[in-house]
Amino acid sequence: MPEETSGEGVHTDDDGQPFQHVGNPAEADGREDVPPPADHPPVNQLINIFNSDVEASGANFGFGKATSRASRQTVSGPMPRERVAALTCRFVKPEPFEAAIGALEKHAVVTLCGPDGSGKLTGAVNLLVRMLGGEAPIVRLSLTRSLRELADHKFNGNTGYLLPGWFGTFDQEAEHHWERIQGELHKRGSFLVVTSSEESRRTAMTARIEWSQPEDRAAVVREHAGDGLADVDIVKVVEALPEDMTMACLIEVTDLLVQGLPPEKAISSVLREAAKDQVCDWFAQGPTREQVLDITVLAFLPGLSERRFGQCRELLKVALAELVPEESAQEARPPDRPPYPREDAFPQVRGRQLENPLIRIRQVIVDGRPRRLIELREPEAQRFLFAEMAGRFDEYFWDAVRIWLENILTRPELSLHIAAGLARLAGSSFDEVEVSYLNPWSVAAGRGEPARSHARQRRLTTVHVLWFMCFDEDLAPVALRVAAGWATQGSTPGQKYNAIIAFSGVLGRLYPIEAVKNLWQLACNRGVVLGPLAVEAFGGLFLSQEDADGRVRVVRFLESKIRKLRGVPGRIERYGMALRAMLAVYQTNDPQGRPLAAQLLCERPELADAIGYTWSVLLVNRPVRHAALAALHANLDALRHHTDEPERIAQRLGDFLGNLLTKDQQDELAKDFTAFAGLPANQRNGVTPVTTALFAAIERAQRRMGEQA
Repeated sequence: MPEETSGEGVHTDDDGQPFQHVGNPAEADGREDVPPPADHPPVNQLINIFNSDVEASGANFGFGKATSRASRQTVSGPMPRERVAALTCRFVKPEPFEAAIGALEKHAVVTLCGPDGSGKLTGAVNLLVRMLGGEAPIVRLSLTRSLRELADHKFNGNTGYLLPGWFGTFDQEAEHHWERIQGELHKRGSFLVVTSSEESRRTAMTARIEWSQPEDRAAVVREHAGDGLADVDIVKVVEALPEDMTMACLIEVTDLLVQGLPPEKAISSVLREAAKDQVCDWFAQGPTREQVLDITVLAFLPGLSERRFGQCRELLKVALAELVPEESAQEARPPDRPPYPREDAFPQVRGRQLENPLIRIRQVIVDGRPRRLIELREPEAQRFLFAEMAGRFDEYFWDAVRIWLENILTRPELSLHIAAGLARLAGSSFDEVEVSYLNPWSVAAGRGEPARSHARQRRLTTVHVLWFMCFDEDLAPVALRVAAGWATQGSTPGQKYNAIIAFSGVLGRLYPIEAVKNLWQLACNRGVVLGPLAVEAFGGLFLSQEDADGRVRVVRFLESKIRKLRGVPGRIERYGMALRAMLAVYQTNDPQGRPLAAQLLCERPELADAIGYTWSVLLVNRPVRHAALAALHANLDALRHHTDEPERIAQRLGDFLGNLLTKDQQDELAKDFTAFAGLPANQRNGVTPVTTALFAAIERAQRRMGEQA
């Protein structure tokens, strides 16, 4: 990828495509009040995916360390052994466990029903380990897979399968499909556990177990604490626990207890009770209109300079005045409360803000210059602010907020703040976010749409909302459902654009199986924009993967498509799509500007068969041949940066290429590659020995084939 668009996701610049490069706002318009970088790891990670130059300071989106770690892990595909071990090593069986084992033994499929936070996923993993043993693979299936597709799935033997929160479609033959699934699982000696927080027609034909937490919470704390807590401390903390505490929070409390925190402080820290109580008390006191304006701006735009904050606040004040006039607000005030106090003759607005217990002014150094930023005193208060506002204010208030956000969205440096705020709001009122933002903002599109149009900025912001939602375990499946809907046949071109971007970035990292499926479906769109953009997106998806396993999955998927489509009459167009998608993967660079596929080949030498096959096809296909030569040259050059033996890796690759190329193809490749590498712009120090090793291996393989013939 070009250097100016390095990062994850799809990056394009022309007007007809949906990702615009946003440079450093401070450099773009000369302003000095652009917020500094955020301190929260999830946001920093997300910013790196958008673009390394984008600033989004104060856009707090921390969900706690445990949740953040879990939510960044790949959701679909094989579950890592260390993750399985972590979920099983200190498991305490709840009362429904044995009943679920009995259902699995009889039916091979069981659905665990229960509220979120009751430990259904942990229970599902432990059920599968109990049935199959600790060494058996456990695979999380795609949540978007329909029941018919699930019935057609080729299950492996002695494997555990998970479908947590499944929302794939079903049809009138549901009973028949479930019978097929159960029969196939029985035959393979495998098992499937589905989890659901509600009654669902999708799982109506399965054995259903009402799941619950272990009644003995002390046993859970004791198991996770080991010898780190005395029995008297365990009793104290269990007595202080609220009834609705989730299993994840209970374990986090236990970890803090082991570190030495008193029970009350540990519970308060995990539940963020201090921030929650402060926000609840503030609203209970009946804040004035001016105070609500202050806190609403900060909920969406924390960390602005005081001047920029005042400008944004004034825009919200105007929007609110039109939909919620001050007179109506005064009439709605309870009669037993005194009227609002009149402002001083010369209002001390900033002084009022400093008196607000939820607000603070922080002085920081940005580019060597001191800046005063206005922000929430407790960053964690952001989520509780949205929860309180969603529960207290009516649609007129939220309509004013929507109008205000649309107005300030013209400033690109504020878009990530807005997206993070909307993702937070989705946790309290997803209906509001979906109806007022995701649906209307995502539909606008057009091939002639200006690159920096307001409609385009709104649409891209909805993608960023989904990406931010991916850092919350409860919201991530919702984000997947929205993106999958955008990718369907009946969606608008703008929504398909959004789906391509979403699946090539954070959402694709979290759900790689769903990503390759949806990107391939979108690549099949006929047209000069959507199809090619989806093809390019495979490069973004490859880059978005956190580890080699995810990248191998992308390579294997495209290799399979190329093998199936090669030489099939009537499938030339799709075959070309698969080749261009594979080439996009090989052209994708890491942050140092080196092809990432070279690193993967060094990490996984056994992948040389798939990579060798795909290179052999790319290098003889006339439409992509020149670009493939350039990509091969760059990949060979990058090998020396990832291994001490680049010649050995090149030789292994050459062995496969030599067995796949004819003598004429080999000669033509050697001639063209030598000419390409000889150009002054393509000469690299250290690449010649690697190239020599590659072509020597190709020649040896050719000789062996000739001798055998």
